[in-house]
Amino acid sequence: MTPYQNAVDTLVERKFLFFFLALAVFSLNGAGLLQDREFDASDRAVLAESDPYKAEIEETQADYPSTPNVTFVFEAKPDIFTEDGIRAIQALSQRFGEIDAAVSAGTILNHRLNPVDQAKYGRDFLFPDPSTLDEKDFQQIREIALADENLTGLGLSEVGDLSTASVRYLPQNDEQETRLTIARSIITLRDSLRNDHPNVDVYAIFGPLWELERYEGAQQDNRILRPIIAILGILFLYFCLRSILYSVALFVIAAASSISATATFAWLQIPFNSISNFGPLVVTVVALAHGVHVVSVFVQELSQGRSKIQAMKESVRVNLQPVALATVTTMMGFLSLNYCSSPGIYEFGNVIAVGVAWAFFFTFALLPALILLFPVSRIPKPLGTQRFISAIQGLVASKSRVALFWGFIALILATLTLLPLNKLDFDRLSFIDEDSDVHYILTAARERINGGTVLSFVIESGEYYGITDPAFLQNVDRFSKWLETLPEATFVGSYTDYLKSRNKAEHDDDEAWNILPTDRLQIIDYLVGYQLIQEIDSNFPRIFNADYSSVRLVIGAANPSNEELLAFNRKIDAWIEENLDDGYRVLHADNSVRFARQDSIITRELMQGFLLSFVLITITMILGLKSLRYGLLSIMPNVFPVTIVFGFWGLFVGTLSPYTLMLFAISLGLVVDDSVHVLSKYISARKTGENPEKAIAYSIDRAGSAITITTATLAAGIYLLTLSSSPLLSNVASLISPIVITALFLDILWLPEVLRRFDGWWDRRHRA
Repeated sequence: MTPYQNAVDTLVERKFLFFFLALAVFSLNGAGLLQDREFDASDRAVLAESDPYKAEIEETQADYPSTPNVTFVFEAKPDIFTEDGIRAIQALSQRFGEIDAAVSAGTILNHRLNPVDQAKYGRDFLFPDPSTLDEKDFQQIREIALADENLTGLGLSEVGDLSTASVRYLPQNDEQETRLTIARSIITLRDSLRNDHPNVDVYAIFGPLWELERYEGAQQDNRILRPIIAILGILFLYFCLRSILYSVALFVIAAASSISATATFAWLQIPFNSISNFGPLVVTVVALAHGVHVVSVFVQELSQGRSKIQAMKESVRVNLQPVALATVTTMMGFLSLNYCSSPGIYEFGNVIAVGVAWAFFFTFALLPALILLFPVSRIPKPLGTQRFISAIQGLVASKSRVALFWGFIALILATLTLLPLNKLDFDRLSFIDEDSDVHYILTAARERINGGTVLSFVIESGEYYGITDPAFLQNVDRFSKWLETLPEATFVGSYTDYLKSRNKAEHDDDEAWNILPTDRLQIIDYLVGYQLIQEIDSNFPRIFNADYSSVRLVIGAANPSNEELLAFNRKIDAWIEENLDDGYRVLHADNSVRFARQDSIITRELMQGFLLSFVLITITMILGLKSLRYGLLSIMPNVFPVTIVFGFWGLFVGTLSPYTLMLFAISLGLVVDDSVHVLSKYISARKTGENPEKAIAYSIDRAGSAITITTATLAAGIYLLTLSSSPLLSNVASLISPIVITALFLDILWLPEVLRRFDGWWDRRHRA
């Protein structure tokens, strides 16, 4: 008896030993769920850690720490300068303290006029006491506000129908529960303002609301998607296997695998994020596929009159090697995502790889005992897929197989030519639910407020109090003036602008003095003046660091695409390299460019991971099937499903997020399962001396039903993930389902003819 057969007999004959071992392991894993599990909903899950700007941004954030804030947006028709609109904004100014840890609110009501308007209208602020205003006052305020480029560039739409406000808060700690509590208090205030001011649309975005939305979305998916997948999966498996007990047993295995994957991350204290959170759901579907192979062959053997023990031994013998091989290749596909430096992507791959390993363990340690414990009162009916498989066998054996073969060849070649139609693009809005406040306001800001994107730079002088050095300020001013000449820039906010306006105000608003002061003591005096304003108005921006060695410069961009933003940034970097004195250092101070660079960075990393997984999976198939030629042939029906689906995607959609490129790596690992089972049965028949035609008939008979059920389960289960609150997961799920279905038809309709033709040629060559 071979070692392989010994292992098969041991698994079945000592089933209860493995059963209790599996229960003990599951109990130990389950204890991990008692650990405090954190959900990371920050941008960390999206941004690539390998971006060279990451270190610059972290350095500048240490010098320019941003106070946490949330943005309120007020929208009214025809504009916000009406009694209803101003009353709504005033209510926020009076009630912002209802937000946990709130310290101040900055609205259009406390917007300071520029020095010229202050002198012209005899007041410091845009609004006098709002309670004293009449229609004539509102008209004058509207004209002043819409003529103020600083205001319309940041917090007011060009026609005045949209106005933003900012509420700053200082939490006692940075724990998740604290952030979520603040977010819920923001939502409560927002809803109250909506009820009190029905003629004004009130929105709240950013701040901790990102995290709350992702956290509650993940909780909702866990509450709703898991039960839906479980119920529909059991019903579907009952239709295919004709046994509710066997269907429940498969879901026990799937649940054990999913819970163990989650618990493993809990034991390792690795937080889930908005992408990796869906890993356990994918594990559930993959674990079902493993178990279906065992149960389907077991049912087939029972229907042929074998005893339960004999049927289970045969099922384990037939499936142990191909399921092990499919497990390894699936893990390779998902582990290849570690080439990507985006935590959301590589943690998503890791949790599924861990879960797939647990699925293999529970499939052979727990499932045989569960199935054998169930009573069999009658011989099971043929599998629900038997008619479909009979039709496939008829097609493969008929003359139609030639037309099918060349038809698939034409489809593959045609879709390969369509692949270049796909263009990489990344838009942060693609991560946001289209029905959410955030999506609506960000879209409105792009269309109605000058520039939906802001770039920040920090210019370092390299010395203490260096920002009072006239030579340094001249360099900053040259940089600022050059930026203002660019068509891409809608506004430029610089410390030198303040110095020039202050210098002009000190000289009776004489335009000739709208220049940088050259006296260092005078500059220091203006610096002190700015600090005094900051102490009075806490919403005044921080534009220099604590030791006065650097200044911060802000640039608005006119709704650029990713490529336009990157081109703009390259232009800025080139000017800095050629024109700024070598003694000064310019650092990127925000994540706008990092988000735009996701295309190139993540695409490159994912392609590297795909190539590695392709090579490793090919080698694994060759070793697992113990055949060089069959191992190489197995790659075709596994690669072409991806090229076919992405070819049609290029024709009808054409836009690829770098996150959808995960599919190149993971789909290869997923779809290998079908070809492994078809080829292993085919090779087994060939080794007994069968010709290619009979070997094909045997492989489809023994593997066809199982891979059809597993593919349908995998496709349906993953397609249900399109119901997720995460647009990213919905897009990925909508592509995986057609890929695995295409792979099934290639494996059962095209691969047999490939094997027949190749082995026919091989046999003739061997005889010659």
